[in-house]
Amino acid sequence: MFNRSVSRWSRTLTKALVLALLGVALAACGGRDDIKKGTSDIAGTNAPTAFDLTVAADKDNQFDLDGATLTAEDLRGHIRYRNEPGHQSVRTILLKTGEKEKIKNTHVAELASIARDLKLEAYVRDNDGHLKVIQIVDDKKP
Repeated sequence: MFNRSVSRWSRTLTKALVLALLGVALAACGGRDDIKKGTSDIAGTNAPTAFDLTVAADKDNQFDLDGATLTAEDLRGHIRYRNEPGHQSVRTILLKTGEKEKIKNTHVAELASIARDLKLEAYVRDNDGHLKVIQIVDDKKP
């Protein structure tokens, strides 16, 4: 009698654990649309025809620029260098999906930080192929 009770309790506990793990996995998959927070679609007529700089998402929250893997700070330094007199200045930047990596929220957040600090217009061609503009909200009050 005791064995049946433990066995039934064990099966119930196992089912509950499996359901909990399934719920966690399902919730983790639900974050797909988070990339859309802080961005908005732009009309095709308002979209730039060309961008001054195009980077791709790379692994470990880094960026790919013409085959070179750059951290956010390296990308910021490259843009500062390009904005010095005598170089091609950067005013618009596009983030697109990389060959091996999709765009993550950290990529968008880093690019938004760079755009805010360096006064750039930043755009994202999201994982679904839609062109979006990153909306910069500066919380600093004068």
